[in-house]
Amino acid sequence: MNTPVEEAEGPAVPVEVLTDEELSVLASPESIVVLPFLDLIEDETEREVARRTAYRSLLARGIVDPPSPEATSAAILRGDGHVELMVRDDVRSVVALREGARLVVAVARTTVAAQDFWYAHVVDDVVLLEEVSGDGLHRFALANAADLADLTAEASVHPDAGDAEGAPVAILTEPGDPTPPDELLERLGSAILRSDVLVRYVGDAEPVLLGLFTGPAGSWMTRAQQGKDLVTVPAAAIEVRAAVRDLIDDAFSQVMIRGL
Repeated sequence: MNTPVEEAEGPAVPVEVLTDEELSVLASPESIVVLPFLDLIEDETEREVARRTAYRSLLARGIVDPPSPEATSAAILRGDGHVELMVRDDVRSVVALREGARLVVAVARTTVAAQDFWYAHVVDDVVLLEEVSGDGLHRFALANAADLADLTAEASVHPDAGDAEGAPVAILTEPGDPTPPDELLERLGSAILRSDVLVRYVGDAEPVLLGLFTGPAGSWMTRAQQGKDLVTVPAAAIEVRAAVRDLIDDAFSQVMIRGL
């Protein structure tokens, strides 16, 4: 699946690749970003081994330096075991942008063969893009906030999406189940891309989930809100991309109005 994060040219500039385990060492656990590999490790002892191995990898790659004697002494005095790490400037900036975002776009993408996740963390006029593969690799890139609507549409809609007509199709699966309706699966076949697009910011009491099913044989979309039955409506590909851009633009407007 080709996405803006993977492109060396264009509006997004790649900056770093980190694993689930490395991020668990470097970043705060308070994040909506998934950790697909690390979350599979249920045993706490095994998770700690994975984190220690990740720390050694960060040291070997020069991303972190060993803690200073002063930092070690401070941790001992506090008694919490937390030692402040010296993190390489570029990676420290990535973590800071990720944790300081005023607005976050989250896209869960599912194909017949795999699932991955795409995030955009917005801080002022800068966007930190984060693509998470199913094996827990996080690919980061930087972009301009002015390009976010286009980048999100590019990441969430099949590049060869076609137009669809007909009646709405009911979605009967349980919430969180990415399985597409049989009718859409039969029509779109193995080329189907399901994308669930969610925008979060402070004070969004009722966030809207925009669900997309796109492929060369057609495009369908739905807006999911709590307490409402789900149906997906056929649409032209240009309408689907416009709906994604409108979702991003509306969120930006709310952030500006609230002064976040």
